[in-house]
Amino acid sequence: MKLDSYLEIFTTLYGWAFANLLGEIITGTGLAALPFALIVFNAWREAKERGMGFDGVTGLLESVQTKLITAVMVMMLCFMSSPWTSLSNIRLSYVPTRSYDGEPPKEASLNGGTGSGYDAAMANAKNAAFSSEGNLTFVPIWWYSIMTISSGVNSSFKAGFNSSGEDLRMIQDMARMATIEDSQLLHDIQRFYSECFVPARSKYFRTPRNELSANALQILDRNNKPYGPGDVDWIGSQLFRTEPGFYTMMRSYNPVPGWAIDFSRDTDYIQTPATEGPEAGYVNPDWGRPTCKQWWETGTTGLRDRMVNHTSMWQRMTNFASSGTTEDQGKDSVAKLAFQKANPTFISPDTMLGNDRATSTKIYQATTGFVSSIGVGVQTLQASLSLTALLNALPMAQALILMALYMLLPLITFMSGYSLSVMWHGAIAIFTIKFWTVLWFVARWIDSNLVKSMYPGAGNNMIFQELAQVATEGESQLYKRMILEGLLMMMFVGFPLIWTTLVGWIGFNIVNLNGMMDQSSHQAQNAGKTSLSAAKKFVPLK
Repeated sequence: MKLDSYLEIFTTLYGWAFANLLGEIITGTGLAALPFALIVFNAWREAKERGMGFDGVTGLLESVQTKLITAVMVMMLCFMSSPWTSLSNIRLSYVPTRSYDGEPPKEASLNGGTGSGYDAAMANAKNAAFSSEGNLTFVPIWWYSIMTISSGVNSSFKAGFNSSGEDLRMIQDMARMATIEDSQLLHDIQRFYSECFVPARSKYFRTPRNELSANALQILDRNNKPYGPGDVDWIGSQLFRTEPGFYTMMRSYNPVPGWAIDFSRDTDYIQTPATEGPEAGYVNPDWGRPTCKQWWETGTTGLRDRMVNHTSMWQRMTNFASSGTTEDQGKDSVAKLAFQKANPTFISPDTMLGNDRATSTKIYQATTGFVSSIGVGVQTLQASLSLTALLNALPMAQALILMALYMLLPLITFMSGYSLSVMWHGAIAIFTIKFWTVLWFVARWIDSNLVKSMYPGAGNNMIFQELAQVATEGESQLYKRMILEGLLMMMFVGFPLIWTTLVGWIGFNIVNLNGMMDQSSHQAQNAGKTSLSAAKKFVPLK
């Protein structure tokens, strides 16, 4: 039986364990017979109140017989269980969404371990160590059938989509969450920024526009979508890499570890020092000084390839970005994101011999990097925090609501006098709540298509261009992002509310579930706002 979250695996077990304890109390104390006695008593009372004589006895007996048979059937279906309907004998499993590293999701099951924190925290859900009673995993036939049908409908609906599409929001979230933890890579980005980018950009500003080549002017053209005027604002500038006199001629200020000495390039080194005179005793550095173009582009040792491939998450983003455009532009997109995460600042190359950096520089870079990773605007941050909390809270709320429903089903069935309508209402309630998962699946699918519609004409690479502009507080990009997050939030809450209300229209009074959904969504959004308030105390958000 496929469930819809890690938590639901455990809450399902807990819910039916508690239900079995209540059922044992009802049957073990003899209370289970009370509704049958009440059926007979009510029939006799009604007959007496109506003054029914001997002629009405036959009708009375038939009425009592019908009610008793119905009650017995309801009791058998809703209370009787067997090893064939035990949760221990079936495979309770959950298939998570595709993870950030791009690996195919693996099915998590109770028997094989879910790999989540619930395994240790809720281990007694499996072995029922919290109670001395037995058979706590048994589920009555009727409720077991409804759970199976509901799970089957959910799985069949998802399987009905040949392709659910690229989860572009996952890629966006991956890009926002990505960090560079390799201290050596951060140091090399800082060096390249100070030794190559800053000198090249300074030269660009000093160069009259009429002295630039036609290729450079084409790169800077406003209609040139991959590049444009903003191309010269980051270290991997296409103009600096291709225009003569820039990266092709500029070299690192100091030797770069990993780059062998090339005497045709490193002309300031001495290939064969003389034994006498000024060159006597001269020893070349251990490493050469590559040109900025070599330092950026060369194979796997180039800085760009190291930036986009240093972890599996960055490799996943690189593969995604390259699928909609050229490999060079795809790498540029991800490298631009890595450049923003590194957040380098200009430091005089004279202070950057080897790996030595001033303590104040390290503190400043760490501080500015932290601030840039938090967010770029109060509104967007609030929307992101609220959305993240909501997307995680609602499936958890669904699992807990189902647990409470399972737990109370025996008690409410008994209190109703084994009512056939209560048995049917319980079935509809289980199906309604579990169907929320299908509606959330549809919401994510629509959201993925809305994301594509917001970024037309530039392939997958546009997603990363958008993220780059959001990181620099682009107003239109911020507006788009807020719209998308607001729409997804509305769909995640609105679709289940509409569905539950429609079920209420056909006469099943379970619309109070809407109140539970509303309360869960409000609490999740309040959690996002609380996180924002805490962030404001430490970070000067604009």
